[in-house]
Amino acid sequence: MAFAHRPATELSGGELARVLLARVLVQNTPLIFTDEPAAGLDPAQQIALMQRFRQLSDAGQGILVSLHDLGLAARYCTRLVILQQGRIVADGPPDAVLTPNRMAEVFGLRAGFVETGDGRFLVPLALAEATR
Repeated sequence: MAFAHRPATELSGGELARVLLARVLVQNTPLIFTDEPAAGLDPAQQIALMQRFRQLSDAGQGILVSLHDLGLAARYCTRLVILQQGRIVADGPPDAVLTPNRMAEVFGLRAGFVETGDGRFLVPLALAEATR
């Protein structure tokens, strides 16, 4: 309701993104398909959004999200599909898809998972040696 009486032209980019996402959510469709929905949102709003998508998914709603943020994908998605040059190179649960070799080959990154009290997190560590 915080945005209800403000013209869209007066909203920040993140605020407008949240309004557009709210419009999608209230439609109660069987499938939500979004492209980079967390882009432009502050970290707290990114987490809130991904938690909401996960709740909807756990309740049986189809959620398909295109993300470049591998940390959000690893934390909140149950299945990942990695594309490279228009081809599927991996499909499955985050642990099976975001392997060290694949991270280096596809994304040019050295990354690892860190266990915390809040769960498992993917952390990019450095550029892979081949990309330096």
